[in-house]
Amino acid sequence: MKSLKFITAVMVFAAAVSASAAPLLNGLALEQQFNKDRYIAAVYSDTLADSAGVILDENTTRRLEIRVVADSLSARRLRNQWMEAIAINNSGSSLSAQADNMVTFANLFSGRLKKGDQLRIDFDGASGASTVSLNGIQLGRIEDRKFFTTLLRSWVGPVPPSTEFREGLLAAGDVDSGLLGRYELLEPTDARVLELSEANEENSEEEEQAESGSRPETEKPKPSKPKVAANIPPPSLASVAKPKAPATQQPAPASKPEPAQPRPQPKPARKAAQEVEEEEDQPLTADVLLARQIYHSMLLRHTYDFLQYPQRALERNQEGSIRIRVTIDPAGRVRDVQTVQASRFNDLNRAAVSAIKSASPYPKVPPALAKNDYEFSVPITFRLPD
Repeated sequence: MKSLKFITAVMVFAAAVSASAAPLLNGLALEQQFNKDRYIAAVYSDTLADSAGVILDENTTRRLEIRVVADSLSARRLRNQWMEAIAINNSGSSLSAQADNMVTFANLFSGRLKKGDQLRIDFDGASGASTVSLNGIQLGRIEDRKFFTTLLRSWVGPVPPSTEFREGLLAAGDVDSGLLGRYELLEPTDARVLELSEANEENSEEEEQAESGSRPETEKPKPSKPKVAANIPPPSLASVAKPKAPATQQPAPASKPEPAQPRPQPKPARKAAQEVEEEEDQPLTADVLLARQIYHSMLLRHTYDFLQYPQRALERNQEGSIRIRVTIDPAGRVRDVQTVQASRFNDLNRAAVSAIKSASPYPKVPPALAKNDYEFSVPITFRLPD
Protein backbone atom coordinates (compact mmCIF):
# COMPACT_ATOMS: atom_id res chain seq x y z
CA MET A 1 0.00 0.00 0.00
CA LYS A 2 2.85 2.33 0.92
CA SER A 3 4.53 1.53 -2.43
CA LEU A 4 1.37 2.43 -4.29
CA LYS A 5 1.09 5.74 -2.44
CA PHE A 6 4.74 6.49 -3.15
CA ILE A 7 4.34 5.79 -6.86
CA THR A 8 1.20 7.92 -6.97
CA ALA A 9 3.01 10.77 -5.25
CA VAL A 10 5.88 10.55 -7.72
CA MET A 11 3.46 10.61 -10.64
CA VAL A 12 1.63 13.66 -9.24
CA PHE A 13 4.95 15.44 -8.68
CA ALA A 14 6.13 14.62 -12.21
CA ALA A 15 2.86 15.89 -13.65
CA ALA A 16 3.18 19.12 -11.68
CA VAL A 17 6.75 19.63 -12.84
CA SER A 18 5.71 18.96 -16.44
CA ALA A 19 2.79 21.38 -16.22
CA SER A 20 4.97 24.16 -14.84
CA ALA A 21 7.98 23.48 -17.06
CA ALA A 22 9.23 26.38 -19.11
CA PRO A 23 8.50 26.32 -22.85
CA LEU A 24 11.22 25.06 -25.17
CA LEU A 25 13.40 27.20 -27.42
CA ASN A 26 11.86 26.92 -30.88
CA GLY A 27 14.16 29.28 -32.76
CA LEU A 28 16.52 32.27 -32.80
CA ALA A 29 16.95 35.13 -35.26
CA LEU A 30 19.45 37.99 -35.47
CA GLU A 31 18.03 41.44 -36.22
CA GLN A 32 20.36 43.78 -38.11
CA GLN A 33 20.12 47.33 -39.40
CA PHE A 34 22.73 49.09 -41.54
CA ASN A 35 24.90 45.96 -41.25
CA LYS A 36 25.02 46.27 -37.47
CA ASP A 37 23.66 43.67 -35.05
CA ARG A 38 20.84 45.05 -32.90
CA TYR A 39 19.32 42.15 -30.99
CA ILE A 40 18.67 38.41 -31.00
CA ALA A 41 15.01 37.41 -30.99
CA ALA A 42 13.77 34.11 -29.61
CA VAL A 43 10.50 32.18 -29.71
CA TYR A 44 9.76 29.57 -27.05
CA SER A 45 6.83 27.17 -27.18
CA ASP A 46 5.43 24.08 -25.48
CA THR A 47 5.30 22.51 -28.94
CA LEU A 48 8.36 22.69 -31.20
CA ALA A 49 7.34 23.39 -34.80
CA ASP A 50 8.55 24.69 -38.15
CA SER A 51 5.05 25.90 -38.98
CA ALA A 52 3.72 29.35 -38.12
CA GLY A 53 0.24 27.89 -37.69
CA VAL A 54 1.38 25.67 -34.82
CA ILE A 55 3.37 28.42 -33.10
CA LEU A 56 0.39 30.80 -33.36
CA ASP A 57 -1.90 28.42 -31.45
CA GLU A 58 -3.54 30.61 -28.79
CA ASN A 59 -3.86 27.75 -26.30
CA THR A 60 -0.13 27.00 -26.20
CA THR A 61 2.18 28.46 -23.56
CA ARG A 62 4.79 30.53 -25.40
CA ARG A 63 7.38 33.23 -24.88
CA LEU A 64 9.00 35.95 -26.95
CA GLU A 65 12.37 37.25 -25.91
CA ILE A 66 14.72 39.94 -27.14
CA ARG A 67 18.33 40.11 -25.96
CA VAL A 68 20.08 43.31 -26.93
CA VAL A 69 23.38 43.00 -28.80
CA ALA A 70 23.96 46.69 -29.60
CA ASP A 71 25.62 48.90 -27.01
CA SER A 72 22.52 51.13 -27.04
CA LEU A 73 19.09 50.71 -28.63
CA SER A 74 16.20 53.16 -28.65
CA ALA A 75 13.26 51.47 -26.92
CA ARG A 76 10.87 53.77 -28.74
CA ARG A 77 12.31 52.96 -32.16
CA LEU A 78 12.06 49.26 -31.33
CA ARG A 79 8.46 49.81 -30.33
CA ASN A 80 7.66 51.69 -33.52
CA GLN A 81 9.23 48.99 -35.66
CA TRP A 82 7.12 46.41 -33.84
CA MET A 83 3.95 48.48 -34.34
CA GLU A 84 4.61 48.72 -38.09
CA ALA A 85 5.15 44.97 -38.34
CA ILE A 86 1.94 44.33 -36.42
CA ALA A 87 0.03 46.61 -38.78
CA ILE A 88 1.01 44.70 -41.92
CA ASN A 89 0.66 41.19 -40.49
CA ASN A 90 -2.77 41.47 -38.87
CA SER A 91 -6.24 42.17 -40.20
CA GLY A 92 -8.00 45.48 -39.68
CA SER A 93 -10.49 43.89 -37.30
CA SER A 94 -7.64 42.48 -35.18
CA LEU A 95 -5.92 45.87 -35.06
CA SER A 96 -9.12 47.55 -33.94
CA ALA A 97 -9.83 44.91 -31.28
CA GLN A 98 -6.27 45.07 -29.93
CA ALA A 99 -5.74 48.85 -30.16
CA ASP A 100 -6.01 49.54 -26.43
CA ASN A 101 -3.77 46.59 -25.58
CA MET A 102 -1.20 47.78 -28.12
CA VAL A 103 -1.14 51.21 -26.51
CA THR A 104 -0.68 49.66 -23.07
CA PHE A 105 2.15 47.52 -24.43
CA ALA A 106 3.83 50.34 -26.36
CA ASN A 107 3.76 52.72 -23.39
CA LEU A 108 5.81 50.24 -21.34
CA PHE A 109 8.82 51.16 -23.50
CA SER A 110 10.93 54.20 -22.67
CA GLY A 111 14.52 55.38 -22.67
CA ARG A 112 17.20 53.21 -24.19
CA LEU A 113 17.92 49.53 -23.94
CA LYS A 114 21.51 48.50 -23.31
CA LYS A 115 23.66 45.55 -24.27
CA GLY A 116 22.62 42.45 -22.35
CA ASP A 117 19.08 43.65 -21.61
CA GLN A 118 16.48 40.87 -21.79
CA LEU A 119 12.96 41.85 -22.80
CA ARG A 120 10.42 39.04 -22.30
CA ILE A 121 6.75 38.56 -23.10
CA ASP A 122 5.46 35.40 -21.42
CA PHE A 123 2.10 33.97 -22.51
CA ASP A 124 0.24 31.61 -20.19
CA GLY A 125 -1.79 29.19 -22.27
CA ALA A 126 -4.07 28.41 -19.34
CA SER A 127 -5.08 31.95 -18.34
CA GLY A 128 -4.47 33.69 -21.67
CA ALA A 129 -2.50 36.47 -19.98
CA SER A 130 0.75 38.01 -21.26
CA THR A 131 3.36 39.32 -18.83
CA VAL A 132 5.96 41.84 -20.03
CA SER A 133 9.25 42.06 -18.14
CA LEU A 134 12.69 43.59 -18.58
CA ASN A 135 15.65 41.91 -16.91
CA GLY A 136 13.30 40.02 -14.60
CA ILE A 137 11.39 43.17 -13.56
CA GLN A 138 7.70 43.04 -14.46
CA LEU A 139 6.59 46.06 -16.49
CA GLY A 140 2.98 45.11 -17.12
CA ARG A 141 0.40 42.40 -17.70
CA ILE A 142 -2.25 42.18 -20.41
CA GLU A 143 -5.28 39.94 -19.87
CA ASP A 144 -6.26 39.10 -23.44
CA ARG A 145 -5.69 35.73 -25.07
CA LYS A 146 -5.36 37.15 -28.59
CA PHE A 147 -2.86 39.87 -27.73
CA PHE A 148 0.23 37.66 -27.69
CA THR A 149 -0.62 36.11 -31.06
CA THR A 150 -1.01 39.60 -32.52
CA LEU A 151 2.56 40.35 -31.41
CA LEU A 152 4.00 37.04 -32.59
CA ARG A 153 2.42 37.31 -36.02
CA SER A 154 4.65 40.35 -36.69
CA TRP A 155 7.66 38.00 -36.52
CA VAL A 156 6.35 34.87 -38.24
CA GLY A 157 3.46 36.24 -40.31
CA PRO A 158 3.35 36.73 -44.09
CA VAL A 159 5.61 39.83 -44.00
CA PRO A 160 8.30 39.24 -41.34
CA PRO A 161 11.36 41.49 -40.90
CA SER A 162 13.03 39.13 -43.40
CA THR A 163 12.59 35.58 -44.64
CA GLU A 164 15.78 34.59 -42.82
CA PHE A 165 14.42 36.08 -39.60
CA ARG A 166 11.21 34.09 -39.88
CA GLU A 167 12.98 30.85 -40.79
CA GLY A 168 15.32 31.23 -37.82
CA LEU A 169 12.38 31.47 -35.41
CA LEU A 170 10.56 28.52 -37.00
CA ALA A 171 13.50 26.13 -36.54
CA ALA A 172 11.62 23.57 -34.39
CA GLY A 173 14.51 23.62 -31.90
CA ASP A 174 17.26 23.14 -34.49
CA VAL A 175 19.01 26.44 -33.76
CA ASP A 176 22.41 27.62 -34.93
CA SER A 177 24.94 26.76 -32.21
CA GLY A 178 26.99 29.91 -32.74
CA LEU A 179 23.96 32.20 -32.43
CA LEU A 180 22.77 30.24 -29.40
CA GLY A 181 26.14 30.76 -27.73
CA ARG A 182 25.92 34.52 -28.26
CA TYR A 183 22.34 34.57 -27.03
CA GLU A 184 23.10 32.74 -23.80
CA LEU A 185 26.00 35.07 -22.96
CA LEU A 186 23.84 38.20 -23.20
CA GLU A 187 22.92 39.13 -19.63
CA PRO A 188 22.40 42.46 -17.86
CA THR A 189 24.88 43.62 -15.25
CA ASP A 190 23.88 43.85 -11.59
CA ALA A 191 24.14 47.63 -11.81
CA ARG A 192 21.75 47.67 -14.76
CA VAL A 193 19.20 45.53 -12.93
CA LEU A 194 19.41 47.82 -9.89
CA GLU A 195 19.00 50.90 -12.08
CA LEU A 196 15.83 49.51 -13.69
CA SER A 197 14.45 48.31 -10.36
CA GLU A 198 14.79 51.76 -8.81
CA ALA A 199 13.26 53.45 -11.86
CA ASN A 200 10.34 51.01 -11.80
CA GLU A 201 9.69 51.71 -8.11
CA GLU A 202 9.69 55.47 -8.75
CA ASN A 203 7.22 55.07 -11.60
CA SER A 204 4.95 52.91 -9.45
CA GLU A 205 4.95 55.50 -6.67
CA GLU A 206 4.13 58.31 -9.11
CA GLU A 207 1.25 56.30 -10.58
CA GLU A 208 -0.17 55.55 -7.12
CA GLN A 209 -0.03 59.22 -6.16
CA ALA A 210 -1.68 60.26 -9.41
CA GLU A 211 -4.48 57.72 -8.97
CA SER A 212 -5.14 58.50 -5.31
CA GLY A 213 -4.98 62.27 -5.38
CA SER A 214 -6.83 63.40 -8.47
CA ARG A 215 -10.50 62.83 -9.27
CA PRO A 216 -13.40 61.29 -7.34
CA GLU A 217 -14.43 57.77 -8.29
CA THR A 218 -17.65 59.03 -9.85
CA GLU A 219 -15.72 61.06 -12.44
CA LYS A 220 -13.74 58.26 -14.09
CA PRO A 221 -13.61 58.96 -17.84
CA LYS A 222 -14.93 56.37 -20.21
CA PRO A 223 -12.34 55.38 -22.81
CA SER A 224 -13.41 55.92 -26.37
CA LYS A 225 -13.34 52.91 -28.65
CA PRO A 226 -11.32 53.59 -31.81
CA LYS A 227 -12.67 52.50 -35.14
CA VAL A 228 -10.96 51.40 -38.31
CA ALA A 229 -12.06 53.34 -41.38
CA ALA A 230 -14.43 51.13 -43.34
CA ASN A 231 -13.06 52.17 -46.74
CA ILE A 232 -9.50 51.03 -45.93
CA PRO A 233 -9.16 47.23 -46.11
CA PRO A 234 -6.54 45.41 -44.05
CA PRO A 235 -3.20 45.18 -45.86
CA SER A 236 -2.76 42.14 -48.04
CA LEU A 237 0.83 41.62 -49.10
CA ALA A 238 0.77 38.10 -50.50
CA SER A 239 1.32 39.34 -54.05
CA VAL A 240 4.59 41.01 -53.05
CA ALA A 241 6.31 37.66 -52.82
CA LYS A 242 5.59 36.87 -56.48
CA PRO A 243 7.36 38.40 -59.48
CA LYS A 244 5.42 40.80 -61.64
CA ALA A 245 5.37 40.93 -65.40
CA PRO A 246 8.55 41.86 -67.33
CA ALA A 247 9.38 45.54 -67.63
CA THR A 248 7.78 45.91 -71.06
CA GLN A 249 4.44 44.77 -69.70
CA GLN A 250 4.31 46.94 -66.59
CA PRO A 251 1.72 49.70 -67.04
CA ALA A 252 2.81 53.17 -66.07
CA PRO A 253 0.41 55.01 -63.76
CA ALA A 254 -1.65 57.27 -66.03
CA SER A 255 -2.72 59.72 -63.38
CA LYS A 256 0.78 60.53 -62.24
CA PRO A 257 3.40 62.50 -64.22
CA GLU A 258 6.98 61.34 -64.44
CA PRO A 259 8.49 62.06 -61.00
CA ALA A 260 11.00 64.86 -60.90
CA GLN A 261 14.23 64.63 -59.01
CA PRO A 262 13.70 62.21 -56.12
CA ARG A 263 15.49 64.56 -53.76
CA PRO A 264 14.48 68.14 -54.63
CA GLN A 265 16.18 69.39 -51.49
CA PRO A 266 19.71 68.71 -50.25
CA LYS A 267 19.91 65.37 -48.57
CA PRO A 268 20.41 65.69 -44.80
CA ALA A 269 23.69 64.40 -43.48
CA ARG A 270 23.42 60.92 -42.02
CA LYS A 271 24.66 60.36 -38.53
CA ALA A 272 27.11 57.53 -37.95
CA ALA A 273 25.14 54.35 -38.69
CA GLN A 274 21.90 56.24 -37.96
CA GLU A 275 22.44 55.78 -34.24
CA VAL A 276 21.29 59.27 -33.25
CA GLU A 277 17.51 59.02 -33.19
CA GLU A 278 14.85 61.61 -32.46
CA GLU A 279 12.26 60.74 -29.86
CA GLU A 280 8.70 61.66 -30.74
CA ASP A 281 6.79 64.04 -28.49
CA GLN A 282 3.33 62.91 -29.56
CA PRO A 283 1.62 60.79 -26.88
CA LEU A 284 0.50 57.42 -28.16
CA THR A 285 -3.25 56.80 -27.95
CA ALA A 286 -5.46 54.13 -29.50
CA ASP A 287 -6.73 56.60 -32.11
CA VAL A 288 -3.20 57.71 -33.05
CA LEU A 289 -1.98 54.12 -33.19
CA LEU A 290 -4.78 53.01 -35.51
CA ALA A 291 -4.33 56.08 -37.69
CA ARG A 292 -0.62 55.26 -38.05
CA GLN A 293 -1.34 51.64 -38.85
CA ILE A 294 -3.95 52.52 -41.47
CA TYR A 295 -1.69 55.13 -43.08
CA HIS A 296 1.29 52.76 -43.04
CA SER A 297 -0.69 50.08 -44.87
CA MET A 298 -1.64 52.69 -47.49
CA LEU A 299 2.02 53.64 -47.94
CA LEU A 300 3.07 50.03 -48.39
CA ARG A 301 0.40 49.21 -50.94
CA HIS A 302 1.26 52.39 -52.82
CA THR A 303 4.91 51.28 -52.95
CA TYR A 304 4.06 47.76 -54.11
CA ASP A 305 2.19 49.16 -57.12
CA PHE A 306 5.58 50.26 -58.45
CA LEU A 307 7.49 47.12 -57.50
CA GLN A 308 8.81 44.94 -60.31
CA TYR A 309 10.89 41.78 -60.17
CA PRO A 310 14.13 42.47 -62.11
CA GLN A 311 14.28 40.37 -65.28
CA ARG A 312 17.92 39.39 -64.73
CA ALA A 313 17.12 38.30 -61.16
CA LEU A 314 14.28 36.17 -62.52
CA GLU A 315 16.60 34.50 -65.00
CA ARG A 316 19.14 33.78 -62.25
CA ASN A 317 16.55 32.54 -59.73
CA GLN A 318 17.57 35.21 -57.23
CA GLU A 319 15.47 35.77 -54.10
CA GLY A 320 15.90 38.00 -51.09
CA SER A 321 14.48 40.39 -48.51
CA ILE A 322 15.14 44.11 -48.25
CA ARG A 323 13.97 46.62 -45.67
CA ILE A 324 14.11 50.32 -46.45
CA ARG A 325 13.53 53.38 -44.28
CA VAL A 326 11.78 56.19 -46.12
CA THR A 327 11.32 59.83 -45.11
CA ILE A 328 8.62 61.91 -46.80
CA ASP A 329 7.51 65.50 -46.34
CA PRO A 330 3.90 66.38 -45.40
CA ALA A 331 2.95 66.43 -49.11
CA GLY A 332 4.22 62.87 -49.56
CA ARG A 333 7.38 63.71 -51.52
CA VAL A 334 10.35 61.44 -50.82
CA ARG A 335 13.14 63.24 -49.01
CA ASP A 336 15.40 60.37 -48.02
CA VAL A 337 15.80 56.65 -48.73
CA GLN A 338 18.03 54.43 -46.58
CA THR A 339 18.53 50.70 -47.01
CA VAL A 340 18.26 49.30 -43.49
CA GLN A 341 18.73 45.69 -44.55
CA ALA A 342 19.92 44.59 -47.99
CA SER A 343 19.73 41.28 -49.82
CA ARG A 344 22.76 39.49 -51.30
CA PHE A 345 21.81 40.58 -54.81
CA ASN A 346 22.33 44.11 -56.11
CA ASP A 347 19.60 43.80 -58.74
CA LEU A 348 17.00 43.19 -56.05
CA ASN A 349 18.32 46.01 -53.87
CA ARG A 350 18.23 48.45 -56.77
CA ALA A 351 14.71 47.38 -57.76
CA ALA A 352 13.45 48.02 -54.22
CA VAL A 353 14.95 51.51 -54.03
CA SER A 354 13.75 52.29 -57.55
CA ALA A 355 10.17 51.38 -56.63
CA ILE A 356 10.20 53.81 -53.72
CA LYS A 357 11.61 56.66 -55.78
CA SER A 358 9.08 56.03 -58.54
CA ALA A 359 6.25 55.99 -56.00
CA SER A 360 6.91 59.62 -55.01
CA PRO A 361 4.73 61.47 -54.19
CA TYR A 362 3.01 59.24 -51.64
CA PRO A 363 -0.43 59.95 -50.14
CA LYS A 364 -0.25 63.07 -48.01
CA VAL A 365 0.60 62.67 -44.34
CA PRO A 366 -2.52 63.06 -42.17
CA PRO A 367 -2.16 66.22 -40.05
CA ALA A 368 -2.86 64.22 -36.89
CA LEU A 369 0.29 62.12 -37.45
CA ALA A 370 3.01 64.60 -38.30
CA LYS A 371 3.50 68.29 -38.91
CA ASN A 372 6.93 67.86 -40.45
CA ASP A 373 8.63 64.88 -42.09
CA TYR A 374 7.19 61.39 -41.62
CA GLU A 375 9.34 58.27 -41.45
CA PHE A 376 8.27 54.70 -42.19
CA SER A 377 9.89 51.42 -43.17
CA VAL A 378 9.11 49.20 -46.15
CA PRO A 379 9.77 45.45 -46.05
CA ILE A 380 10.10 43.95 -49.54
CA THR A 381 10.47 40.26 -50.30
CA PHE A 382 11.39 38.97 -53.75
CA ARG A 383 10.38 35.34 -53.91
CA LEU A 384 10.00 33.12 -56.96
CA PRO A 385 6.77 31.13 -57.36
CA ASP A 386 6.89 27.51 -56.18
